[in-house]
Formats: sequence, C-alpha cells, structure tokens
Amino acid sequence: MREESTPVLIVGGGSVGLSASLFLSLLGVSSVLVERHDTISVHPRAWGWYPRTLELFRQAGIADAILAESRGFAGHNLNGKVESLAGKEIAVSVIPAPDEVGGVSPIPRIISLPQDRVEPIIRDRAVELGADLRFGAELTDLVLQDGQAVATVVDNDEKYSISARYVIAADGARGRIRESLGIGRHGRGVLRHQISVLFHADLGPVLGERRFAVCQVENPEVTGVLGHDDTLRQGTLISTFHPEKGERPEDFTAERCVQLVRAAVGVPDLEVELRDVLPWEMASFGAETYAKGNVFLAGDAAHVIPPVGGYGAGTGIQDVHNLAWKLRAVLAGHAPARLLETYDAERRPVATATIQQAELRLAARAGFASPEQAAKVLDTMTVTFGYGYRSPAICQEGNGDDQPPFVHPAELSGRPGTRAPHLWVRRDGATISILDLFGPDAVLMCGPDAEDWQAEGGEAAKDLPLRVYRIGHDLEAEGWPEAYGVPSSGAVLVRPDGFVCWRSGSSDLGLAEALAMMLCRRPEDRS
Repeated sequence: MREESTPVLIVGGGSVGLSASLFLSLLGVSSVLVERHDTISVHPRAWGWYPRTLELFRQAGIADAILAESRGFAGHNLNGKVESLAGKEIAVSVIPAPDEVGGVSPIPRIISLPQDRVEPIIRDRAVELGADLRFGAELTDLVLQDGQAVATVVDNDEKYSISARYVIAADGARGRIRESLGIGRHGRGVLRHQISVLFHADLGPVLGERRFAVCQVENPEVTGVLGHDDTLRQGTLISTFHPEKGERPEDFTAERCVQLVRAAVGVPDLEVELRDVLPWEMASFGAETYAKGNVFLAGDAAHVIPPVGGYGAGTGIQDVHNLAWKLRAVLAGHAPARLLETYDAERRPVATATIQQAELRLAARAGFASPEQAAKVLDTMTVTFGYGYRSPAICQEGNGDDQPPFVHPAELSGRPGTRAPHLWVRRDGATISILDLFGPDAVLMCGPDAEDWQAEGGEAAKDLPLRVYRIGHDLEAEGWPEAYGVPSSGAVLVRPDGFVCWRSGSSDLGLAEALAMMLCRRPEDRS
C-alpha cells in the first residue's frame, strides 16, 4: 500500500475544511484535505455571512470576490408567510437593511450568498496557494501512534495511507472521527428532522418584483420554508418530517418532492427539475473536548448550532482560523506543542456561548422564551464580533473574571483576549484597515512616542516571526492610543489571528514575557 506523509491532514471538504486548507496554505503550511464526496455540495445551506467571517476571508484575499458574487442578492429583503408563492400573502414585511458596521469593520454589512457559491471561491484560492484538495477520497481508518496520526484513505478504488503530525476533523455532525476518539457530546440534542429539496424551476413569473430573504409556506399540502436564488430559477424547499410518526427520509420520493414544490409555489403544473434531496437534523450539541492527542475537532464535528441566528458556518471558520497560526508556530519550531492546548481552551467556551445564544433566539422566535430568557438574547453583531478568549496564550488583565463572553463591537477597546479594534489607517500613501496588518505574523504596534518598545520589538523580531509598526512613522492612525487603551508611549501585541495578546501598562509583563506567553514558551523550551 502506498504511503504518504503531510504535516496536517484535513478531513472534510465543506466550508470549514476548505477554510482550514486556505488559512494553512496562506501561512505556508502544507496539508492534504480528503473529502469523501466527489464535489462541493450543491445545497445552499448557510445563506448569511457576517462581517467578522468576511474579515477572515479578507486576510486570505477573497472577501472582494465573495462580496461581488453576492450582489445579486442585495434586494432580497422580504420576510414573508404565504399560502404559496402564487397564492395568498398571509404576512409580508420588509426586513430592515443590515446595520452598517463600517465604523467597527472594513466589511460594511452582513451579506447574503448561499454556501454552495462561497465554497468554490474558498477552494479556488486555496488551490492557487498550493493546497492539496482530494475530493472523492474517503477516510476509512485513523490510528494514533507514536505522535503521528496514520489515516487510511480510499481514492478511486486505490487504498493508501497518509501519516500526519496533526489532523483537523472537519467531517461534520455525522463524522466518525469524534466517535472513534471516544469524545462525547452534550446538549439538547436533535430538535427537529428536516428535509431540503433542491430544485430548478422558473420562479420569475410568480415572484414578479418580489425578492424573499425568508418565505414561510403554509397550506394543506405543505408547510415549510421556501428559498430562491438571484437567478430566480433555483429554489430550496425545507420541510419538517416526524420519525416519531413513522415518517422517514425515504418517503420523500422524487414524485412526492415535485408535488411538494408545486404546492409551495402554487403552480400545479410547474415544470420542476429535482437536483438533490438532503435529510438533516436541526440540533444543539457540543463536544466535551475539541482536541485529543494530535487530532482537533472543528465546525459541526465540534459543535452543532441551531440555525436560528446563522452562527454555524462562521463559528466553524473561526475555529480553524484560531488553530491555523498555532499549528504553523509549532511546526516551525517557534512554539512548543502545548500552544495547541489553547485551541480547546479558547474555542470551546466561545462555541458554547454561541449555542446558548442560538437556543435563546429559537425559544424567542417560537414564543417559548421567558422574559428573562428574551432579555439575554444579544444582537448578532455582538455575538459574531465580540467573542473573547481566556487562555495561557493571552496576557489577561486582572483576573479576567469580569470579562463577559461577548461585548458589542463598538466597545472593543484593545483589551487582551478580544479582537483588535478596527481603524482606517494610512500606509505608504494608501488607506487600509489596521486589521490588514495582522497575519501571518504577530504584530507589535508602538505609539508615536514608543521608541523603546520599537527597538525592543526589532530585537525580538530577529528570532520570532514578529512585525513592528510605529504609529506616526510606519503608518498614520488617528486615535490609535485611545482605541487601544494605551498612551502615546505604549505598545500593543496582536497575535496572528488578530486578537490582542498584551498591551503595555496593563500588567507587570514586559514584551519578552508577553511573547513567551503568546507562544506558551517556558525557559526550558529555549534550552
């Protein structure tokens, strides 16, 4: 049997696995991705993409392509409940325009774009950067031995092995890696059984000038949610089925699915071409740990988030963005393997809090939330921008106990453990976001009067991947000291993932100690 090796093996070719490949390739880390399906899924799945996710894609150079691809959905702003598209409108309202967040992000707003049109953009950029993506290659076995993970893969009837230092399991909620490692899950479990029917049909005549973001259909033949794309020739009908009543996914035959689509559209003789039928579960789960040995769970393999709020895909992409720079640091010898322990310490609490927010939204939408529960529902910008980390790789201020799980993005202040605040700055005559400076290396930002910090950073950069910028010299950033909570003589250390690790004056640590903490280095690691 043929044997291969790679620093990182990624299992799963959805948005999370592809993003892992993209971020690692951007950092110069070789990896192999295996996905058992032959192609990217044709189902739209996630539709909304929050600015924080686009910030991560901006770092990888694909945010503009995604924004351009989404232009056709700009006017899809109706929230409706109808008997059918062609029938009676029970209630239709205009969804308020997404809040402009240009003051806190270089990405101005939430965008709508189905996941099946985002993933090819991620894939193509990863390949451009040298990624090794293998669709139609199924992982059949994974054995951990002697500090390595040995995977058995079947690809076009050929069986071979891949030995990897590390594995990212992005194989979804039903993936087998988590179970094979003996990692349990907790949570409310399966909330609803769903069936998604993807179809082609000419919806233009019944839609007219209307463009729905959300459209609930309710009539004697079908109850569900009907979505359409910007071509008006493709749609998805999502309906609930009930196993407790003996209903099964197999009951949704091609003939029945066509009938359901016609009933939802309200045209009995509508010409319908079925593309695919996908059963899935609306569920709420969290893995007990996101890491075991040299295997890391990400995305739905680690956490299954109810879709209310649209947090699932973005949370998974945040997972692998957090993990990628740490893998690079360890593989390059800049950090010991214990840095990777901070992945679970940082990401699991964030995902747990995000699951709780999705559950609260679901209860509020269904009318089951108590007044106390309803009061705990946070706005989506706070959840997607304002998550914070506490771990040995963060120089916490105080004891960290007073840091809430989420803060509003307008309140991000440069506190260690939170995303670095966005500012528009001038560099080499061009206006950029200060976020564009972060990644692939750590960044030390020094105030206008911080010559000593600049010099110390320059010395540290001789041994570590660290870039040093001084405000008023390397770039112009009006209001930087106030935004980051330091004097003009202060400095701020930002990790490669854009999270603040340390700022001067906030602790007794100097820069050398802060860098060691960011990488989880101890004196014996340098011997």
